[in-house]
Amino acid sequence: MRHKQLTLHARWQMTARRSIGRNGSKEERRRTMNEQIKKFDELYAKMAQSKDVQDMHLFGKVMREAMTYVSEHAPAKAEELLEELCAVCWDNYLTRKEAEEIVSMMSPAPKWTRDHIKRGLEAKGLALAEEPYYNECALITTISMIASDSGETLAKYVSDESQMLELCYHLALDKLKDKDKVFNIRKYFEV
Repeated sequence: MRHKQLTLHARWQMTARRSIGRNGSKEERRRTMNEQIKKFDELYAKMAQSKDVQDMHLFGKVMREAMTYVSEHAPAKAEELLEELCAVCWDNYLTRKEAEEIVSMMSPAPKWTRDHIKRGLEAKGLALAEEPYYNECALITTISMIASDSGETLAKYVSDESQMLELCYHLALDKLKDKDKVFNIRKYFEV
């Protein structure tokens, strides 16, 4: 393990000699940044393929350090990154930003707002998230999709607004909790 670290470290030193400080030109800084990202990708791939748990711990330790820096200097970006990492907890996961972008592109526009759906489900005591199946944003987006795609047809059978929302909720669960995992919200919306 030590030999592998020294080899990687020596290779990194060769590519890290350029400065990305204020003294370098914009082109030099961009080139250095690209080299660093390329190196990061190479090291990540090496760690991901490794069977050595210490490699994962080392990578996690470095990522924690990077996250601490981002959290101190760009808290909004840190929150965004954490939200994306939460995907490891769910089969169907969307960030709030992703969900808002998806819903804004639906045609016809969904009948209900995010807040309306959330209040309606909470009033009925229905789960907004269920690990590992879906998070709140995935659920609300799927309900919006069903209302947008099938709302006219469903309205022929259910006229009460509250019942319609509950019906869309259960149809959304059919997709999000499908045992065969045919539906995957990220793949479906190409996120």
